[in-house]
Amino acid sequence: MNNRSQNRIIIDGVEVEFSNGETIYEAATRHGATIPTLCYDPRLNPFGACRLCVVEVEGVRNPVASCTTKATPGTVVHTSSPTLDLHRKTLLEMVASENDALAVDPLRGYASQELTQLVAQYRAATDRFAGQHSGHSKFEDDNPFILRDYNKCISCYRCVRVCAEQEGDYAISVMNRGFHTQITTEFNGLLRDSACTFCGQCVQTCPTGALGDKKALRFIEENI
Repeated sequence: MNNRSQNRIIIDGVEVEFSNGETIYEAATRHGATIPTLCYDPRLNPFGACRLCVVEVEGVRNPVASCTTKATPGTVVHTSSPTLDLHRKTLLEMVASENDALAVDPLRGYASQELTQLVAQYRAATDRFAGQHSGHSKFEDDNPFILRDYNKCISCYRCVRVCAEQEGDYAISVMNRGFHTQITTEFNGLLRDSACTFCGQCVQTCPTGALGDKKALRFIEENI
């Protein structure tokens, strides 16, 4: 018998079938539910860092990260509520307040508008929180392919993970913790001196434009 026919979960009042091993996020989005996230990339292992994808599960006291929580038969899930919306708005305001500018050229990368779009969707204030910022840009990295504008980095680690999990290069890493967290390369050097092959995967997964496609941006500049 098909496993999916035995596995059913209730999402926003609708009975949804799921396959063994699927997460709540996968089952929900496959059936048209919209759950926000900034650290999720379907090519990568679930990470659960941004906490935007939390959902309410009946019988569970606190919201759970839908991208890391496996779907189980009979579970009743709510993907949206006033409490969840406030939670997501507050998280976005914290992220946006640390970002030096939300507006970036879409040509920086495929996913570069994700943060901007979510901030607009939840009407999150961009200046509610003030304090120390993390991440320092590497404009001195004069490679011709990848812009490293880490003032826009939100430490989602998608670039680190895609480099490791998809490319197997491990050219990008993380150093320090807290507000001193910095996306970097081995020995904090230049990309051309690292294991980077300039495949561009890190650029295309970045949700803020902190990593950008220099060739695309240069083309526009030269043809304006």
